Amino acid sequence: MKTRSHLVPILLDNLIWLLLLITVCFFSLMSPRFLTVTNITNILVHSAVLGILVIGQSFTLLTGNFDLSAESAMGLIAVAGAFLMVGAGEPSNGSGLMWGPWLVIPIMLIMGLVIGWINGFLITRLQLNNFIATLSMLIILRGLTFLMTQGKTVSDLPASFLALGQKTVGSVPVSVVVMLVAFAVAYIITRHTRFGRDLYAIGGNREAANASGIDPNRRIRQVYLISAVLAAFAAWMEVGRLGVGATRIGEGMIFEIQAAAVIGGISLFGGRGSMIGALGGVLLLASINAGLNLMRVSGFAIDMIRGLIILAAMLLDAQKMRYKAPMLSQARTVGPKG
Repeated sequence: MKTRSHLVPILLDNLIWLLLLITVCFFSLMSPRFLTVTNITNILVHSAVLGILVIGQSFTLLTGNFDLSAESAMGLIAVAGAFLMVGAGEPSNGSGLMWGPWLVIPIMLIMGLVIGWINGFLITRLQLNNFIATLSMLIILRGLTFLMTQGKTVSDLPASFLALGQKTVGSVPVSVVVMLVAFAVAYIITRHTRFGRDLYAIGGNREAANASGIDPNRRIRQVYLISAVLAAFAAWMEVGRLGVGATRIGEGMIFEIQAAAVIGGISLFGGRGSMIGALGGVLLLASINAGLNLMRVSGFAIDMIRGLIILAAMLLDAQKMRYKAPMLSQARTVGPKG
C-alpha cells in the first residue's frame, strides 16, 4: 500500500507522455495519413503558438494565479501590429502609417509589457481577484481589437514580418524551433534559478514564502509581465502563420491553453508542475485536433471533445491533490525529535 501511494503521484505526474503515445497510436491506426511528414509538421506548427502561450500561462499558474487575458492580448497585439504596417482602406484595411516590421515588433512587445503591468497592478496593488481581473481584461482587449479595425481583416503584410510563422530551417519550421528553445529556457528558469524556486514556493505556500524573505507580489507582477510579453511574441508568430491580422485571432484559445498546461502537470492550485510536462500537454492537444480533423469529425463534436479534455484535466489535477496532500501534510508535521 505504501509503495502504491508513492507510485500513483509519479504516474500522474508523467501520465501525459503515456497519453500522447496512446493518442498517436490510435490516430495512426484510424488514418494512414496521421504519421506522414506533412501531418507531423502541421501538428508542430499548430503547436508553436499554443506552446508559447502555455509557457506564459504556466509561469502564472505556478504562483497559484490565472491569466485569462492571454488570448485577447495576443489578438489585440496581432491586429495592432498588422494595422501599423499597411495602407489605409481596402484591401489592406490598415492605418496608412506603413511602419516597418523592425519598428512595429518592439511596439508589439511593449504593448505586451503594458498589458502585463496592468494585470499585475490590478492583482497585487488593487488586490483584485486574479480570475476576475484577467477575465475583465480578456473582454476589454477583445473589444479594443474589433474597435481598431471595425472587424475587418488586415492584409498585404511585409514578407519579412511573416518570416517567423512561415520560414523553415532546412525542413523544420522556424516557429517550431523557437517554441522548443522557449520551452528549454523556461525549464531552466523554473528549475535552476532562484526566480523559478520562488514561483514554486509562492504557489505552494504564499505565507511561508513571504516569511522566508520572498516578495510574492513582486514575483506575481513579474510573471504577468512574462505572460503578456509571450502573448505578444505569439501574436507575431500567429500573424506570420496566417499571413493576415484577423480580428478573431486567439478567440477561444484560453481553454486550450489552460487544459494543455494542466494536463501536462501544471497545477491549478500552484506550486507544482514542469515545463517539460506542459510541452507534452501542448503536443497532446495538437495531436488530438489533427487526428480528429483527419477523421473528418464534425466541428460540433470536436468542441464537445475539447470540453471533455478540459474536464479530464481538472479531474487529473484533483487526483494529484488527493494523493499528494497527505504526504505534504505529513512532511509539514514531522520535525526534529528531542
